[in-house]
Amino acid sequence: MDRRRLLGVVLVGLVVLAVTACGGASGSSTASATPFPIGFELELSGPFAANGKQIQDGWYLGLHDFGDTVAGRKIEATFVDEQGDPNVALTQARQLWQVNHVQMLEGPTAANAAAAVASFTGPNRIPVDDVALCSSQQLDSYRRYGNGYASAWSCDQPSIIAAQWAYEQGYRHVTTVGMDYAYGWEGIGSFVAAFRKLGGTIDREIWGPQSTADWSPYVTQIPADTQAVFALMAGAESVRFTNAYGQFGLNRRIPLIGNTTLFDQSALPSENPAYVQGSKMAAQYCDGIDTPANRRFVDEVHRRYGDYPGYYTYTGYVKAERVVAALRKLQGKVNGSRALIQALQSVKVAAPTGTVTLSPVTHSPVQNIFICQVEMVGGSLHNVPIKTYRSVNPWGILSPAEWESVFRRDSAGRPT
Repeated sequence: MDRRRLLGVVLVGLVVLAVTACGGASGSSTASATPFPIGFELELSGPFAANGKQIQDGWYLGLHDFGDTVAGRKIEATFVDEQGDPNVALTQARQLWQVNHVQMLEGPTAANAAAAVASFTGPNRIPVDDVALCSSQQLDSYRRYGNGYASAWSCDQPSIIAAQWAYEQGYRHVTTVGMDYAYGWEGIGSFVAAFRKLGGTIDREIWGPQSTADWSPYVTQIPADTQAVFALMAGAESVRFTNAYGQFGLNRRIPLIGNTTLFDQSALPSENPAYVQGSKMAAQYCDGIDTPANRRFVDEVHRRYGDYPGYYTYTGYVKAERVVAALRKLQGKVNGSRALIQALQSVKVAAPTGTVTLSPVTHSPVQNIFICQVEMVGGSLHNVPIKTYRSVNPWGILSPAEWESVFRRDSAGRPT
């Protein structure tokens, strides 16, 4: 009898162990179904606040369309305002990683802030998806640590195509105007390098501070006989610049060409139609792209938010699509940062503009670049493509070596 009781105790113990083991497996499944936390740095105040808000809108719309839960894991983003300040952005990145314990960072909006954050995310091998590749600090971090990429564009990619298009139109000598900080240096510098490579001449390079209240003193420096102006502005600066350009009547005399953000929908609704209609820009996204995928995207953004998508809305949307696709590829199981970053980098995104892949050389997109014209359509201003350059590498008409030489020079300071 004692032996039978002893055997029963043993059997009960085995059953308990088995149940515990099953519970452990279930617990593991439950653990894998915990939320997937992301730290999201955006400029939500200051002159580029509208840009950050549109990225946020695009992100939420992307999660709505592609699903905010993968394998039971809900994607949860903590948004912080990096204020366009590199020091603030760096402090927030540390806070998000060390205190909030996020599993990846969506990098800052501002180019100088992204460069500062790279000094922290790289050595710590923190997965980071930057808005744009605009600095040698980012490029070196991506290559050395394999931790990051830029999902939307390289800052110089549309500028290089703008130079190519301008030369193809017969322009041989032009003037450039840009904001005097990292984004401006990169965008203007690459335009100048590409235009000169093709045989063109730069009449004058004009620079204004990042927060310029009145661009009149700068536009009056534009030579009267220059054939065209290439300008690089963003946010409120785009509105101020195009206002000054129009007020001096330059829009009627000298064609204006921009890089993405000059006429992006983050600025276009506030720009004077009389000053900007007919102007051109080179961009990785234009709301007037006439494809079924983009028409659906534009209609959905307009219904949901009451405005039209620009590059920033598109960026947030594609960021969400990439994260969802990567988590699905991993079946929700993120076993370390390296596995996550490899999945994020390797997925192909079927964006509203077409397929977007990442270059293994720059870890930034190979994608279509559009020449778009500002037109009044249905009572509001839109960017309507008039030419498409397909599957453009980040270096465009430059060789990879030429591109990197220009990129590093411009990342370090204003080009000469």
